[in-house]
Amino acid sequence: MKLEQEISEYYESILAMSDTVRTMYVMAIEVLNSGSKERALAIVELDEYVNNYNEAINDKAIEILALLAPVASDLRMILAGIKMSTDLERIGDYAKAIGRYVIKNEKMDERLAPYVNPIGNQFIGFFDKAMLAFKEKDIKAALSLPSQDDIIDSEFKKLLHFIETLHNKGEIITHLVPTIGMLRNIERAGDHTKNICEHIIYEVKGQHYDFG
Repeated sequence: MKLEQEISEYYESILAMSDTVRTMYVMAIEVLNSGSKERALAIVELDEYVNNYNEAINDKAIEILALLAPVASDLRMILAGIKMSTDLERIGDYAKAIGRYVIKNEKMDERLAPYVNPIGNQFIGFFDKAMLAFKEKDIKAALSLPSQDDIIDSEFKKLLHFIETLHNKGEIITHLVPTIGMLRNIERAGDHTKNICEHIIYEVKGQHYDFG
């Protein structure tokens, strides 16, 4: 049927968008450690693909809603997909901001890496599980996964405490304020991944959740 085909293409576009966003974050953690401006520029360029996906998903949603009269379950999937693509677009923006930071500055202070890398890896793991829950329509996972964002927040607080300790000792961290602002992008990406879990629950159950 035409509706099933359109819904399937819509669904696959969301998954393709999420794959691109994930690639951006893997590269973002990499360039923080390597300082590669070439790879950082590639992150910025990938964001254009994410933006294009976002526009295409929204256009497809409008087309399905206007022409194909989807039933309630399909309608929830379409509405959840619109919200999800918006969150994916924001997560991509945060990765782009990290890429721009590396382009403009030296690589991240090596003393921060033992704190930053676990945050990045924790986020990528959280994101992967959230998108798997979307793919499998796994309500149980969508309900439990947002607690992983608390781990990201906790690890970020450890990072801030370490930076504060260095500062109190008179240690110099180059570009301190922009560095903290840039690293906070990983924490913010976790917040938007929680939103994705909310959208999964809405799609499957029609219930609105707010994980805060």
